[in-house]
Amino acid sequence: MNIEERFRSDAIRELYSYWLTLRGDRPAPARSQVNPTAMTQILPHLGLFDVVNNPRRYRVRIMGTEVVAWYGCDVTGRYLDEIDLGPDPAPVFAILDHVVATMTAAHMMGEYMKQDGRQIRYERLVLPLSSNGQETDMLLGASVRTEPTP
Repeated sequence: MNIEERFRSDAIRELYSYWLTLRGDRPAPARSQVNPTAMTQILPHLGLFDVVNNPRRYRVRIMGTEVVAWYGCDVTGRYLDEIDLGPDPAPVFAILDHVVATMTAAHMMGEYMKQDGRQIRYERLVLPLSSNGQETDMLLGASVRTEPTP
């Protein structure tokens, strides 16, 4: 199954389509190509992350208002390893590391229990950005809250 066949939400589909257009024939577009006004319907679901090396960490540069609302707080400016991503965040970091290393998109569906007892279910798309066309220096993503499957 190709990645697009896995998408459930319109926001995820729209972001992926926009990223493909920006990417063209390169592995990843640059952050400077991303125009927020071109994706106003996706903005509430967006996240933008700096990739920090040695050691590898991910700093939240921007977090959309919808994500902030269902996550429970604004984590802008913090590192992902400092926030509550559930009891075992290792798979999330493995996927982010894979996107950075391969400069390819990653899609995931998941759920976890936050420390405050709230269940978080989501669909997420993570996309590489590269200012030099050679290495991933930022990640662009969208997260959409999902409901339990009946």
